[in-house]
This record gives sequence, C-alpha cells and structure tokens, in this order.
Amino acid sequence: MSSAALFSARKFRSMLFYRIVIPTIVSSSAVVSAYTNLHHTQIRSLHPSAAHSNVLPFGPRRRHSSNEYPRQILRYDRSLTKSRNSANSNDATTTSLTTSDVQHMKLAVRLARIGYGNTFPNPAVGCVLVSHGDDSSSIIGSGFHPKAGMPHAEVFALLEACGHVDDGVEAARSVMEVSNNSENMTKQVVDLLSVYKSPDGASELFKDHFADSNVTAYVTLEPCCHVGQTPPCALSLVVAGINRVVVGFRDPNPRVDGGGIQLLKDAGIDVHVMGASSNSEEEVESAQECTKLVEYFVKRISPDSPVNVYDDMNGKKRMVLRAIAGRQKTAGTMPEVEWAHDKRVSQEDSKDMQFLQQVDIDSRFLEKIDEKLWQHEVVLLRLKNVVSKKKGAKIIGERVGEILNAHLAQVLGHTALLYRPALPSILDLDEMVRIESEESE
Repeated sequence: MSSAALFSARKFRSMLFYRIVIPTIVSSSAVVSAYTNLHHTQIRSLHPSAAHSNVLPFGPRRRHSSNEYPRQILRYDRSLTKSRNSANSNDATTTSLTTSDVQHMKLAVRLARIGYGNTFPNPAVGCVLVSHGDDSSSIIGSGFHPKAGMPHAEVFALLEACGHVDDGVEAARSVMEVSNNSENMTKQVVDLLSVYKSPDGASELFKDHFADSNVTAYVTLEPCCHVGQTPPCALSLVVAGINRVVVGFRDPNPRVDGGGIQLLKDAGIDVHVMGASSNSEEEVESAQECTKLVEYFVKRISPDSPVNVYDDMNGKKRMVLRAIAGRQKTAGTMPEVEWAHDKRVSQEDSKDMQFLQQVDIDSRFLEKIDEKLWQHEVVLLRLKNVVSKKKGAKIIGERVGEILNAHLAQVLGHTALLYRPALPSILDLDEMVRIESEESE
C-alpha cells in the first residue's frame, strides 16, 4: 500500500473509530432496574467496516443523525438487593484454580466447539455450571451458544441447572439449523427463550435459584454486559445467585471489554480470569484453548481490521492476485471453500438471479471463508452447488465479499476469488505490482 493510501486508510479508520456509536437500550423492567444503576457514558467505536456494510458482527446496522450518543452501562446497585458478599464489591477475592477448575473449563471449550462456525459472526462460547458440596462437586448445567440471535451459552446452562430443560446442550442443539431433535423439544426451548427475552424474563426463570448454594460458572468467554438481541448474560448469572465465575478469555468487544467481569464483581461474585501468566501449565493450556476459540472473532472486531479493501484496488493489483491464484492452483495449494450440497437450492433456483440475491448464506460457510482470508488473504469459492452460471457466481461472490469486507478479484465459471488483507498483512501487492512493472519493461 502506498504511503498516501495508507495515510488515507488510517485517517478514515480513525474517523470511524470516533464517530460510530452503538447505543445500548437497557430494559426498563423492574428486575433490571433492581439490579442495575445506569450510568451514562459516551463510547465511540465498534467494527470499522460498519460504514461499508449492513452486516455487522453485532447485529443490524443503525443509522443516526448525531455523531455521539450516551451509552447505558449496566452497574450492580448493591443498595437495591441483598448482597451475597459483605466485603466491598471491588475487593472481591480472586481464588486460585484447581485441577478440577481446569477440567471443567476444558469441558466448556469442547461444548463451545459444537457451535463453532454456526455462531458467525458471533464467537463460539461454552459454559458449565458446577455445584460444590462439602465432600464433592457435580455438574448441574451446561450449554453453548448455538447461533447468532439466540441466547448465549450461560443461558442454556442455567435453563438446565434451574430445571427448565433436561439437558442444556441438547436444548442448544435443538435451535441449530443442523439439529435432528424432535419438534417438541425445539418448541419447548423456543418458548423458554421467548420468556427469557421478555421483561422480567431472567428473574422469572432464574431468580435466586442458587442463593443458598455454592455454584461456579465456567465460561470460555467473558459474559456480556450489554443488551443486544438478548439480555446480558452477566446479569442472568447475578440474578440466579451464582457466587463464583471462572472466565477463559476477556472479551475485547468494545461493548464488553471487562464490563461483564466488573458487573459480576460489583455483585460480590468471585471472578477468576485465566491467563498466560499463571504458574499452572494446565491453566495456561486451557486459557490458550479459550483464546483459540475466538481468534478470528477478535480480528473481526479489531480497530486495525481492513476498512474498505475496494478503496485501494486497481487493475494491476487484480492481475497480481489472479496470477497468484493461478500459481497456487497449479501447485495444489490454493485455499478453497466449497458451498456444500444444499437441498434448498433446486436446479431452477441456481439459474434464478433474483433467488441468488436473496438465498441465505450459511454461517459456517462464512466462518470458513473468514478463517482462510485471515490465514492466506486469498480464497477460492467453489459455488457449483448453488449457481449454474458465471453471473450467479459473481452475485454470490459479491454478497460474501460485502459481508466479510473482501474484494472480489475474479470470477471463473462457478468459482469466485476473494482477497482481503490479514493482520498482519501477508501479500505486499504494491511491491508485487512494482516488480511486475519492472520485469515487463
């Protein structure tokens, strides 16, 4: 990238960082007001690609006329509810982890992997709830985040632990598109989730269920503290009476970024965040597993992620990309992602350009493409299972490129070549163009 283009991109990214504001609307229900003290602060930031796509990692894009908005941050108000810890909330002690703690977190990681890809653009998360008695401990609930728009892992674990479902993991599976569960279970879960999303829903389902128990929640990613398509998970843990939480990875999402941990601590809950600085090799390994789960999610929400690849593209760079793809195809090293056989798409549909403009793009397909773009910067989409004409491949390629902020560099037959710079960058297209120009002189 030229210095002028680099300066322009940085300037534009800086503008986005300070001007994109995602207001969070907090419920006015009695339960939330009883557990929260709303402090208005101003926050400027989120995904830098927000100005170029209607598809955001955190839900639909919002349009506003003002540049700055107050954002409501959840705070635990100790004066309104009974505290489970007589000490000052900010002095909540942080216990060391045992081998049992690490093993429970490893289970949470395995659960998170069930939803991996299906949750795109959200991260995959797993949760395990453990009740500790005088002589033994037992798992009383477990779950994972099944897909974007659905409640997170903590909620499915709480549904099981509070007796609303027999199995939190199966409940999460039942709302995944790949589920083979019975319609009865799916309906039961959907009805429960409808209650959860309603005013006072978390209280109705979970309130003080563990107030007289010793229960630890093991969560691979910091519980959220903002109101999005679902209520905040951290608040649900507080409402339920959980008294200890072990977090595998602190969420760098600007809408969380330690806020969930602070909300839990303010409620008198003992919180331990796993880290690479631990003296325990087991804990370090488990923390790394949690980090790996959200590796690409973290890149997606990074302020340094590509802003708009199209701004710096030209014919010469596209020629370089096509040459790179040609060499990699010949060598058998071309990163590829294939649109899987899709029963939704008939032979007639594959020829219908209007259908291709509207057909749902599977989240797992997008996750695989996103991974390979971060790893290689170029990826070939094989689309024969959804399109029958080159024009159709162009439509799907452009749609995927818009979602992932990637550039459609070439369309050949039923294939589409995408490019997007990685963090850090791999291909120096400006240098490659310069070398190509010198060799052609």
